[in-house]
Amino acid sequence: MGSTKRYDVLVIGCGLMGSALARTLAGRGYSVAAWNRTPQRALALADAGVTPVDSPAEAVPASTLCITCTDTYDSARSVLRSVTDWGAGTTWVNLGSGSADDAEELARWAHERGVGYLDGFIVCYPDHIGSPDAMIGFSGPAALWERHRDVFLSLAGASQHVSDDVRGSAVLDASMVGTFFIPALSAYVEAATYAIGQGLSPQALAATAAQVIGLLEAVTPETATAIAHDAHETDQATLKTFTEGARAALDTVRAAGHPGRLLTAAVENLDLAERAGLSELAFSAQCKILAETRSPAKH
Repeated sequence: MGSTKRYDVLVIGCGLMGSALARTLAGRGYSVAAWNRTPQRALALADAGVTPVDSPAEAVPASTLCITCTDTYDSARSVLRSVTDWGAGTTWVNLGSGSADDAEELARWAHERGVGYLDGFIVCYPDHIGSPDAMIGFSGPAALWERHRDVFLSLAGASQHVSDDVRGSAVLDASMVGTFFIPALSAYVEAATYAIGQGLSPQALAATAAQVIGLLEAVTPETATAIAHDAHETDQATLKTFTEGARAALDTVRAAGHPGRLLTAAVENLDLAERAGLSELAFSAQCKILAETRSPAKH
């Protein structure tokens, strides 16, 4: 395996995303090491100029930047428990999945060891790593983001520092990726399954889908502003209009034998909002009934 030397970046976790991170950085001229519980995955990156290493305990202090890309925060911490020497100024970035509380706890664990820590979330597929439109969001000390900005932008050109609060990345991951993107993509699968079952081709869906996605892109900033300021008056389309359209769509897809599970959930929220007297306000007014039923935030 690899010999003792200095590395610009150590990538721990060589799954699809971790491998893409390591290959991209090596291709951009950085000296990159990689470690994986299954050594063959790290060895497979050697042809891309990545040095496979035997032990995180030896490679971490020899690296300027350590990136963990594992499935959970616990697994990242488990791997790094063997590290007793973090070297002079090594920065740790965790790109795993977890809650804001997990991020805060991991940052505390790093601080106890004198390690600079950034939390991150990835908003792209492995194939997009290295492209100008890919994004990785980072939270934690801005000085650490600035120190490694060139590396981060090499990985994803639209990367940004989203918050000094280390919890910020996990909050955005849970909200924008978990609560928004995944259900939205699931809703598209639901919609396309219905439409294709009715005889439409994927090509026939493309133009309308692009228009709808563009409309979504246009209205999401104003929707967030309306929620932040609790200002839901509208002269465009009331919540009642959306509710009537959603109910009609649900009847249509159910008549074709599709359960419309995500659409059903949307109609349930809209019904609750109507019963709360919000019919003549904007779609964003649903936040009022969501706020009434949410669990208290943990801090």
